[in-house]
Amino acid sequence: MCNLSMGSTGFLILNFLTLRTKSLQTIPRNHGAATMAPQNNFDKEDIYVDMPAGVNPNELNMIHATSKQARSWQAVRTAVTDGPVESNTLIGGTPMIDLSSLLSLKKDVKIYAKCEYMNPSGSIKDRIAGFILQAAIDSGELKKGMTVVAATSGNTGAAIAMACALRGYDYVVITNEKCSIEKIDSMKAYGGTVLVAKAGLPADHPESYENIELAMVSKDPKKYFGVNQYGNQNNSLAYSRTLGPEIYSQTKGSITHFVAGSSTGGTLTGTARFLKTMNPEIKAVLADPKGSVLWDNFVNGVPEDQLKVGKWEIEGVGKDSIPGVLSWDVVDGAQNGDDASSFYTCREVAEKCGILIGGSSGLNLHAASVLSGKIDKGLIVTVLPDSGIKYLSKIFNDKWMDQKGFTGNEKKAEDGEIFWKSSIKKL
Repeated sequence: MCNLSMGSTGFLILNFLTLRTKSLQTIPRNHGAATMAPQNNFDKEDIYVDMPAGVNPNELNMIHATSKQARSWQAVRTAVTDGPVESNTLIGGTPMIDLSSLLSLKKDVKIYAKCEYMNPSGSIKDRIAGFILQAAIDSGELKKGMTVVAATSGNTGAAIAMACALRGYDYVVITNEKCSIEKIDSMKAYGGTVLVAKAGLPADHPESYENIELAMVSKDPKKYFGVNQYGNQNNSLAYSRTLGPEIYSQTKGSITHFVAGSSTGGTLTGTARFLKTMNPEIKAVLADPKGSVLWDNFVNGVPEDQLKVGKWEIEGVGKDSIPGVLSWDVVDGAQNGDDASSFYTCREVAEKCGILIGGSSGLNLHAASVLSGKIDKGLIVTVLPDSGIKYLSKIFNDKWMDQKGFTGNEKKAEDGEIFWKSSIKKL
């Protein structure tokens, strides 16, 4: 059975951490974060999280939302139950579900997953899109009349398209042929332009989707603003200020391990950095598909200029180069996943829990399941970045699965391994 964690019921109603003004300390909101115009009709709320002994909240350059953004995420969820809110306020504050009974290999190890597919554009990338754009608007880098350009495997493109629609900017998003038709159509739906580049090109090829973004911005910097999600540090900062605090609060600080795949590095780096600030004992584990160069760089210490990229079908995770946002100093271990096991996990969750999740979610959950068999007790938290609705033509299509050779070739979590930093080569 799959349950909403902490006794939550309904669509978005969670039993969030109680706001206790006397027993909790406040994380200040004046660290120069991106701002937005007021979006809701409820009173200002201070932002609270349980602070471990010895940690000075004034030293934490992390908050969930700025004073002009969506207040505290707890307050946003309360507002949702009381009446209408504006669409921007629906970003974040996602439910957490308990998948322990389905995936955990040990009774004393829990596996929780954040339902990031419930963000407005359908993915975790909503957290960074508005944050990056608003930071650029506030700094003057993104001016009225400019066009936003973003290279994306799909989800960031839809999130950027939504964020641009809300702010009145034209956009061009560049993806590649690996992207599902569902995601391509969702990027077009907000009224902008979608370019589809060739897939499988070397990272330094001028026609790779990342380099097309760089070329457009370089050619006409007054016309185009480049999101540069792979190198923009506001990417990881968005997660430090949103996803990390949410996870810590929803688990009441009892999280022991955080598992996430990586493409830009933002989710893993930003979330792990916040969690480790709250409790240095929390371990962060990379879930990486076979073929991605992140594995060889982290586990085998292969220099970036010697990395060889392979092939994989999971979208939105894994990389052909080392992104500038990714920071190995907050990563403790890694699990090398594969397409078949990830997609099988997606189907298993659909059939047994009634939830359609995307391939990167399957990768994360499989890695969490592997991890559950390697520790005696603990609380593993991972993320479900997007919905399986975006992959009906692939993951949930029997013909496609058969053609790719994935049917029946999944691996058991019991046979998987976790490689810890202490046992692998140092970079």
